[in-house]
Amino acid sequence: MRIKRRIEGKTAYYDILTKQQADQQKVDYVYWKDAEVGEYAITDDDYVALCYARNDYTDKQGQCKTFVKLTCGVGWTSRFTKINFEENHKYGVYSKTNPKRTWDQEEAGTTRAKNTVTAYAQMLLADGKVDYNTLGKIYRPDQKIPIATVRRFLKQKVAKKMVEEKLKEILAKKSISKEFAVDNIVLALKMSEEKGDVNNFLKANDYLMDLLEMKPNKKMITDTIQVDYTKQIADTIAQEDKRLTLQRKSEEDERPE
Repeated sequence: MRIKRRIEGKTAYYDILTKQQADQQKVDYVYWKDAEVGEYAITDDDYVALCYARNDYTDKQGQCKTFVKLTCGVGWTSRFTKINFEENHKYGVYSKTNPKRTWDQEEAGTTRAKNTVTAYAQMLLADGKVDYNTLGKIYRPDQKIPIATVRRFLKQKVAKKMVEEKLKEILAKKSISKEFAVDNIVLALKMSEEKGDVNNFLKANDYLMDLLEMKPNKKMITDTIQVDYTKQIADTIAQEDKRLTLQRKSEEDERPE
């Protein structure tokens, strides 16, 4: 089988052999976790492909991890990691450890994405001003326009969810939660009631209604107000006509004969 791939900036076709084909062609291969660059390696579902990259990385704990790239798939050389060509081929994805995951889901697990989300959340909580120039340098300084790249990332659903979770995490460390906010509003209601401060009492009550989603939607409110106000105008006009009629009649009755 041949697959078309773009590797290191070049698009080409690569042969993927079954174990039986490799044996018949007397191709030497090793298990993919042991493969060096230029060697043929066998996957966990018995397909043989060329190894074109093997890189070592050191994590925060100082442990060295190795990432192997074959023309038919990629994977870390950790204990439970597998490369299955058939699954990769099913999704047409050969450059991810999990072909089922979308780009944004894959990106969410990267260190650069996590660092960007943390910085973004801190900016929001500090003064609400977001410095996209700084975020761009944190996220993808290698891009031609880092600001545009980070803005695009933060618009993704997965990024928004990450930001929401990070905000909750930061606030939780400060003992601030939704329950905390509700308690404060209830306290404000009590204080406003005790002081007879109607305006602040209504504001606090309004915030509470927002949190509890007790308000009808805006369209319903607008329609109701429009109908009620129109009816009020009609009633006022009718009352005014009646008042003028009565007044006119009264004035006529009071004229001397």
